[in-house]
This record gives sequence, structure tokens and C-alpha cells, in this order.
Amino acid sequence: MRLSGEITAHNAARIGDDLRNALRSHPRVVEIDLQRVTYLGSGGGRALLTVLRAARVGGTRMIVTHAGAQARGTLDRLGLVGVLDVCEGAAPEG
Repeated sequence: MRLSGEITAHNAARIGDDLRNALRSHPRVVEIDLQRVTYLGSGGGRALLTVLRAARVGGTRMIVTHAGAQARGTLDRLGLVGVLDVCEGAAPEG
């Protein structure tokens, strides 16, 4: 899924719902592309963590790609870089 704009506490629940909907088909991998995200707030980071939990229950690998400096900084401050599979560029092959 390609996200864009600001992800804050105001829209994190909707984005989380959209991401959980992507899990309904039980994919092996879900890529969350942050390339067009201009701001990732702590609410957005928590939404990603909630979706990650649901993905793991269903056996889906969740990869966060194109995490820019600001988004990566938020994920790092929240302690999520070690929990989420975060890539600065595209997802690794395989």
C-alpha cells in the first residue's frame, strides 16, 4: 500500500483500518510504501504497530519501505525500528 501526506493521530485510525483491510486476503507480504508521506506522527507509528500485530497473527510479513528521515526518526523514537521491517528504499527481493 502506498501512503501519502501526513499521518497523525487524526487519521491514524482510518489508515489502520485500510491496512487491516489489506490483510483480509491473507497475503504473504504487505508492503507499506512511505515515500509520499510528508509527516509520520506517533499516532501513525502506533497504527503501524497495531497492523503489524494483526499481520503476524495471519502469517503475513509486513515491510515498511521508502521510510524517509522524518518517518524513520518517529519509528525509532517509538522503538519500532527493531520491531518493524523498515527499509529506506524498496523492499528486498524474495
